[in-house]
Amino acid sequence: MLSAPPANPMSVELTVSHRRAWWQVDDERQPEPWEITADVSALDLCAPDARHVAELSVTIADLRRGRVALDAVVLGEWAPGFLAAASGDVGALGPDLEDWVSDGPPRVVVVRRYELMPEWRGHGLGPVLLAGALATFQPVARLAAFRVATPRPAISGPPSVTGLGRAARERVAERLHARRTAVLERLGFRPWDGVHVADLRAAELADARRGAVDPWRHLDWR
Repeated sequence: MLSAPPANPMSVELTVSHRRAWWQVDDERQPEPWEITADVSALDLCAPDARHVAELSVTIADLRRGRVALDAVVLGEWAPGFLAAASGDVGALGPDLEDWVSDGPPRVVVVRRYELMPEWRGHGLGPVLLAGALATFQPVARLAAFRVATPRPAISGPPSVTGLGRAARERVAERLHARRTAVLERLGFRPWDGVHVADLRAAELADARRGAVDPWRHLDWR
């Protein structure tokens, strides 16, 4: 059974912001960096150090743009190669993705970073907030892409300050990687060419947003 979160999850609000240079207004195919933060509403009770809940950084990439070397700066090193592999005809997806991804604008939400604050971990809210944040981009994109970082080999030498040896640290990293992958797949992400891909209109994402509301809706958080 999940433990109670620091505050009422129903009072968590998303703030969405977009960054761009002022002179880029006429280039609709330029990669667009977006930031989403999740915070407990100022009107609700919450310990000050638990009010900030999560952060999500994404870049919206246009499938019609083609490969531009400098795009890796705002997309991440892996994303340009993924976009090139995923694209079919100009503005479309390759056949293997086109078969199961819903119709929509020819754009991809590239997830660069997602972090749930330590105080909010272990309460089942991480996947829910990710699903809710990705829903923000349904009107402007078809799919989301998320690369789960491969665990790095443990550094040789003496055990870390946690007391774990090299083999134990490797096992911990592998379990963490498997756990993150399992969470994404429960949200409807599918592995594709080393990247996890989700249809932004997938039933799994919608179910994650709706189903999580029920346990918290009627609780008294006063």
